[in-house]
Amino acid sequence: MKTTLCFVLSAFVFTILWAGTLIGAPQPEKARDGEEVYKENCTRCHNTPPAMSERHAKVVSAHMRVRANLTARDANAVMHYLAENAKSK
Repeated sequence: MKTTLCFVLSAFVFTILWAGTLIGAPQPEKARDGEEVYKENCTRCHNTPPAMSERHAKVVSAHMRVRANLTARDANAVMHYLAENAKSK
């Protein structure tokens, strides 16, 4: 009986401690919207997004990734935003 109670109690304490470590665990970065990234970074120098082909959007986003110090994820989001923006016009 004492052995079972000790086992259950130690399993409970272990579970609580383990769950506590998950609370402070870093969360994966949320994917950002291309329009949001464009407004935060690109509108410093550019007005409305220009109409451009998907190929041109790839070149521009690669160039501006370096110039504006964008992450790969943000540059990709901007590229898709520019390409979608061109299709809608």
